Amino acid sequence: MSNDETQPYSPPGDDLLALPSGYMINEYRIERILGGGGFGITYLAHDTHLDCRVAIKEYLPRDVSVRGSDMAVQSRSSAAAKAFEWGLQRFLLESRALASFHHPGIVRVLRYFRANATAYMVMEYETGQPLQNWLIGRLPLDRASLLRIVRPLLDGLEVVHAAGFLHRDIKPGNIYMHADGSPVLLDFGSARRVEMDGQDQTMTAVVTPGFAPAEQYHRHGKQGPWTDLYALAGVMYWMVTGKLPLEAFARLREDGMPSAASIGNRDVFGVGLLNAIDWALNPDEGKRPRQVADFRRACLAPPTGGEGPVDPPVEAALPLGLSASEARTFIGAVLFADVVGVSGDAGALQEGRTRLVKMLSDAIAPVPPSSRLAVNTKEGCAVCYVGDPEDALRTAVQLGDVAAVEGLGVHMGINLGAVRIAPDPNGRSRILGDGISTAFRVMRFSNPGQVLVARAYYEVIQHLKRNASECFQHLGVRRDPQARDHDIYAYSGETLAASARVVDLSIRQAATGADITPASIEAAERILALHIGPMAKILVRKTVPRAGSRAELYQLLADLIPDPAPRAAFLSGVVASSGPVSAMSQARTASVQAGAGSVAGTGSGASSAQVSVIPDEELARIEKLFARHIGPMARVLVRRESRSANSPETLCRALASHIDKDAERLRFMADAGF
Repeated sequence: MSNDETQPYSPPGDDLLALPSGYMINEYRIERILGGGGFGITYLAHDTHLDCRVAIKEYLPRDVSVRGSDMAVQSRSSAAAKAFEWGLQRFLLESRALASFHHPGIVRVLRYFRANATAYMVMEYETGQPLQNWLIGRLPLDRASLLRIVRPLLDGLEVVHAAGFLHRDIKPGNIYMHADGSPVLLDFGSARRVEMDGQDQTMTAVVTPGFAPAEQYHRHGKQGPWTDLYALAGVMYWMVTGKLPLEAFARLREDGMPSAASIGNRDVFGVGLLNAIDWALNPDEGKRPRQVADFRRACLAPPTGGEGPVDPPVEAALPLGLSASEARTFIGAVLFADVVGVSGDAGALQEGRTRLVKMLSDAIAPVPPSSRLAVNTKEGCAVCYVGDPEDALRTAVQLGDVAAVEGLGVHMGINLGAVRIAPDPNGRSRILGDGISTAFRVMRFSNPGQVLVARAYYEVIQHLKRNASECFQHLGVRRDPQARDHDIYAYSGETLAASARVVDLSIRQAATGADITPASIEAAERILALHIGPMAKILVRKTVPRAGSRAELYQLLADLIPDPAPRAAFLSGVVASSGPVSAMSQARTASVQAGAGSVAGTGSGASSAQVSVIPDEELARIEKLFARHIGPMARVLVRRESRSANSPETLCRALASHIDKDAERLRFMADAGF
């Protein structure tokens, strides 16, 4: 989060709410305070498990809470309890989102957890100097030096904004400079979603005079990417002029602040860059650049003025043969691998990852380049497959065999989930989304040489391979450092690399089911592709031989869609496209689903042949409560989850995982009595 040169925060007067030095919370030992504000304290701490320093932000809104003698945080009064709890849920929700950001220009959130009746966010401890200290002896800056600082910050902000968040507290003290001159944006404790209501802005308003725009001063201010751009432009104004910007409210009626273009050195910075700073510093929020790309283009304008280079369009050519619409969201099988780390030996880690890249490149060579993409990340290597999902398992098995022979310990995890392929600022492709983040988290549970898979991936393999249950061992639910639960399976079966084969995607003969025609297969492929992307074609062709009827084919395919809403949309769309199925076909489907534990039994199908152990009246009660949070899909999900639940509490916990917001999830469990 911040470095040793930061002056310790000293709580004023009776504001002695901080945890004491030496206090242990989970595996973290508090060392000292790094900073504090109206709704939290940031500590320097030591991770006793990994033997490294971290920064920990504690949710502690001073206006509405106090700390007891047992170190627990509690609301000051019953009237403040609601505000405290609401803010706590927001803190947890936003910590989860911030933990998904991966960019060198943004401080990394490692995990979050609840303790002491409040919540904590654990971040990487960034070494370096605050920008204002780093600039000593380096002024005046030239244009190239200024842009070397600003561009990575803009790229990082673009990631934050794309996820629907704002930083809201950009200032020189929250920008740290590494020894190599690269910047990192710190302190996301003030970050909030763009769609904020008045209560949120009132509770957590953070205003740094000169850097905060006017819309941050009042509850009805319209905040957006332009809010962060104003603050960053304020930092740039300070760097090119040597003067702090005037407070935003003082500029609203009559702007007396000299423009950067009028007092900045045009010969050094160029009129284009100075004009860009003035544009983003406009007191009127409606007259500022609307997004990072607009401001970046203006900053990179020629020194003499004019337009800067246009950013690559979103619809630029992307790997894997994907169209731009498919690239925004599709289903992929993601293999994540990393070497066993050597504590404190960065050189050995780098050498191991270099060997891993070579082994992985060899392992994926048999897979057509048009159906996979391999990328390197700070945490290891990832491969996204959009063809045969079994390719991910084949690659992992082969990689594990080679690594064992070479004496290299490798962790491996596989998931099937939503991903997006997009170009990074350097033009290279990157994989985003829950598909890769869950694969990474599953990998972290593995032992060297072990292949672990998420439940979503296991269910697809079970769908494609009848002996899948013999190839995997169910390890149960594991909780990751971000407090997310993962149902995990360990691969322990046959070596698939030798059995890899090209799937024949042509239709040469009639399908088993009499009402399964080439037209119905093509319709299923087309509509399934709308929901899961390019993998649809191979999944349909592998599923057809298993289906005894068109209705059964549709249900088997629907079970491959992880999320309930698109699953229901697929069923509706495919039936509307190819016509209603016959009663005989529906009856045959129901009998198959009631049979020997097919994948359809774990999906969202309409069949309820597998009897739940939970009484009908209890199911009806839970369904009514659940419907308040997700609407009509409650009935489908309750029926599906009840087939594997052994008690009402187990059912409710499974249903709660489908509710996005933490506060609503907790409310549902409380209403249900758990």
